[in-house]
Amino acid sequence: MRISYDKESGAFTIYLREGKPDHAEDFSKEADVYVDVDAEGRVLSIEALSFEDLRIALEEWGGNLEIPERIGEARSRR
Repeated sequence: MRISYDKESGAFTIYLREGKPDHAEDFSKEADVYVDVDAEGRVLSIEALSFEDLRIALEEWGGNLEIPERIGEARSRR
């Protein structure tokens, strides 16, 4: 895992595993938090446009943000 942070925009990305992204999906209804997913549905990274957005997403998920291995698993938990 590695994390990158952009000082100018305040956005950051948490890279969970290597792979070629196929598309991005919203991971929060209320904040700008996204997951990059490969063609097989595996979550490769999570991006938040600010720490505030991550806080909002954490609250939306009940204070515990678990990143699933595959994106279909996240939808079944909501």
